[in-house]
Amino acid sequence: MDTAANDNQVTELISILSTTLSNIDVEYEFELARIRATAKPDLRAMILDTVRQRHIERREPYVRQIAELRTRADAR
Repeated sequence: MDTAANDNQVTELISILSTTLSNIDVEYEFELARIRATAKPDLRAMILDTVRQRHIERREPYVRQIAELRTRADAR
């Protein structure tokens, strides 16, 4: 495979992963809004902390993969 085709694939993969991250972030914002509207006040902070941590953990593999792809692309 030539370098241009490989670069195009890397660019497309980064785009797909970025879209996935955007979708995860939108779902997270909706979940936060739902929790703020429905959770009992005495439990809200604990629930929000749990949801924030889960969000970070869910995003991490995608962020790491994008960074790896960018590093590979920059090394050429």
